[in-house]
Amino acid sequence: MKLTKLIRKPTYQKLNSITESRFGFKIDYEAITLPKATAMRNKIMETVNSIRHSSAIHTAEQDPKYLEMLIVYEGLSRWIDAYKTDKRNLTEGELGQAQAILAAKDMVDTIQDMIEKVGKMQNEQLPALIDSIRDQLDSSQADTFKNQVGQTLATLSQSLGQSREELDSASRSLAGEETGAAPLNAPGGDPALAMGGGDGPGMEAPPDELGNEPDEFGGSAAAVGGTEEMGRERR
Repeated sequence: MKLTKLIRKPTYQKLNSITESRFGFKIDYEAITLPKATAMRNKIMETVNSIRHSSAIHTAEQDPKYLEMLIVYEGLSRWIDAYKTDKRNLTEGELGQAQAILAAKDMVDTIQDMIEKVGKMQNEQLPALIDSIRDQLDSSQADTFKNQVGQTLATLSQSLGQSREELDSASRSLAGEETGAAPLNAPGGDPALAMGGGDGPGMEAPPDELGNEPDEFGGSAAAVGGTEEMGRERR
C-alpha cells in the first residue's frame, strides 16, 4: 500500500478554517448552494489557469492571494463532492423507502384479491355447487353442505376484511398518510439539503483575480479581503 493512501486529505471544514486563520475570511458552507459553489469554483479555476499561462506564474506561488485561491478551490471541490454523496445517499434511501411502502401496499392488494375470490365462491360457485348436489344427491345433503360451507366462507370473508383493514392502516402509517408523520428519510432530515441551504447570503464571492477588474460576484475574482457586501465572514 502506498503511503499516500494512508494520509487523509483535509476536509472542506479544515480548509475553511485555514483560510479563516491565514487569510481572514471563510465561506459560509451552511448557507451556500450547489449552483453557486460550482460557479465560484469554476471562476477560481479560470483565474488560476489564466495566471498559470501568463508571466504572473513566476511570482504567483509566493503571492498569498494565489495560495488563497488554491485552498478555496480545494475546499469548494470537497464540499461539492460531499454534497453530491449526501444527495445520492438520500436518493437511494428514498428509493428503498418507496419499495418498502409499495411492498406493504402489495400485501393489502393480495388480501383484497383473496376477499374478492371468497366473494366469488359465496355468490357464484357455492350456489351452483349446491344445485348440483341437490340434483345429483338430495336436498338434505345440499342444505347441510350449504350451512357448513356458507358459514365457513362467511367467517373467512369477515376475517380477511379485518386483516385487510389492519394491513391498510399499517401501510398508510408507514407512508405517513394517516398519522401525518414524515416518512422515513424525509427531506426535512436530509443533511445534504440542510447544507445546501437556500439562495440566501451564504455564497461568498471568490477571491479576486490578480489585477483583474471586478466581476459578477461583487468583487474581483481572486482578491483577498474585499468589501462587506461580498458576504465573507470576517474574523
